Amino acid sequence: MIDPDNITHGTPDAYRQYLAEVLWFAQIQADLGSTYAAIGDDAGLEYAVRRLVAYLRSVIAALSDLKTMKEDGHAR
Repeated sequence: MIDPDNITHGTPDAYRQYLAEVLWFAQIQADLGSTYAAIGDDAGLEYAVRRLVAYLRSVIAALSDLKTMKEDGHAR
């Protein structure tokens, strides 16, 4: 487990912490989307899916940055 009180910004651990947090938010949106679909709330479903996509785009970008950081020798 990463200790959020002991992370230096701009390090691979900071990126991993960010990724974990955003994936948690994405999970919430996926759960909400499932609920909205089950109850027939199309407006809520669309909103949850749009937020889920936004979170996943952020994850993809941060993961790419983490990969680049590791390739540049900042791995840990």
